[in-house]
Amino acid sequence: MSAIRRKAAHAALKTYKLTLSPAFQVFGAQCRHVPSCSEYCAECVSRHGLWTGSWMTLARLSRCRPGGSRGFDPVPEKANPSPFWAPWRAGDWARTERPFPDAGPETNRKA
Repeated sequence: MSAIRRKAAHAALKTYKLTLSPAFQVFGAQCRHVPSCSEYCAECVSRHGLWTGSWMTLARLSRCRPGGSRGFDPVPEKANPSPFWAPWRAGDWARTERPFPDAGPETNRKA
């Protein structure tokens, strides 16, 4: 059953990337992180499952906004340990600057 949910989540992400994402880019909205939020979500769901991956993605989306963080933010190898009743603990909610690896101060400067 979880494989069906994962496939449905990946299909929804692919639909988003083909339809809404280009529309947002036309208006100048784009992700402030590398990898993009949709790529991050796909990898989180693949690596950590739908429940934990969704909470990790929600935490990432809360950081990807004006006034939030930006920069290189890869999917963690392991999710923060959290009980089933407190899934929000799996996500990284900190809004700190995330520098790109091997980048100078000019690349990591806020826009």
